[in-house]
Amino acid sequence: MTSGDEGGHRRRRSHSVLTGAALRTAEFLVLALLLMVDFELGTGLMPTAPSTDDIAGAMATALVALVAAVLTLMRRQIPVRVSVAGAFALSLTASVVSLSIGSLTLSLTETAALIVLTVIGVRGESSARGAVIVGASALVVTLAAVLLRIGADITVILLGLLVWGCAITGGVAARYVQKRRERAMDDHRRAERMELARELHDVVAHQVSGIVVQAQAAIIVARNDPDQVSESLSSIESAGIEALTGMRRMVGAIREEADRGEPLTVPYGLADIPTLVDRFDPGRERTTLRLENGHSPMPPGVGETGYRVVREALTNVRRHAPEGNTQVSVSVVDVALVLDISNDGVRARPAAPGSRGFGLMGMEERVTALGGEMRAGAAGADSWNVRVTLPLGPR
Repeated sequence: MTSGDEGGHRRRRSHSVLTGAALRTAEFLVLALLLMVDFELGTGLMPTAPSTDDIAGAMATALVALVAAVLTLMRRQIPVRVSVAGAFALSLTASVVSLSIGSLTLSLTETAALIVLTVIGVRGESSARGAVIVGASALVVTLAAVLLRIGADITVILLGLLVWGCAITGGVAARYVQKRRERAMDDHRRAERMELARELHDVVAHQVSGIVVQAQAAIIVARNDPDQVSESLSSIESAGIEALTGMRRMVGAIREEADRGEPLTVPYGLADIPTLVDRFDPGRERTTLRLENGHSPMPPGVGETGYRVVREALTNVRRHAPEGNTQVSVSVVDVALVLDISNDGVRARPAAPGSRGFGLMGMEERVTALGGEMRAGAAGADSWNVRVTLPLGPR
């Protein structure tokens, strides 16, 4: 890896760290603001001559609010279940204790923390049963806080149920989006594996077919001395036919039913990259290509994967930076094929930290299957870089 690549990787990592830090800081500031509002409201509602119970209730309310805020902020450092269960248990305990103290109230900070943790708890549970348990627990905590701290007022009860319903709706919606994305990711990875399997089938079938043909020809030539040659060549022929049949059976078994009648994919390689670049940018006014050893033989799947990496990268450039300049570099370094695609002119758009498109996931799946490595991310304010290394030797 060159020093420029290392610098770009450090910049991308720094950008991700800064984004995460900014989000955590915003959460901290919001909760701190709510704590200040709670303090002002508590001070304003405090009697002129507060009793011991009033002071104890105010201190207990502030303590519960502070601990709930800390649990919310610490949900990334500790398991989400621990944060959710801790906040729910704290709130429920505070509601029960309020029966004896009598002046412990429900703060804005505690309410906000419970809403956030309910949404996160429902979304993050791996099973529907777990999500239902979180929702039911949140309902118990909500009703206990309303009935034991505020009173059995129908308006307050309905308001509490409304807040609980909004939190559950937000959690269910977030859970649906997350599960849908996970299913789409799984489907895309499966499709990518299937395509890679068909491509490897093409390569292996071609090689094994050649072995069979050579063995058959050798048998004919060696008929003059069958005792010394025919037996071994017959074994080669049998092994080749068996390997070819087994490969076809394996690919046929993993294909979907609707895909069984489709023809095998047309193989591409590094030599096809110039044509691909010309289709992307006729005249190459905004694209620079540096291709080394484009016609050199590559291990099975490597040339095809290199071609598809460049194609996916150029597709993303067309989608996100159509007016930018692109540099495509394909070279052999030591015993690895290195592809480096960089472009500028990336349009600014909001994105969640760590989010990646299905195309990038498919590329990474294919590269990893061949024992390679891939990095993709921002290389600057308006630039993007994809770097892939594919081994050419045995793994």
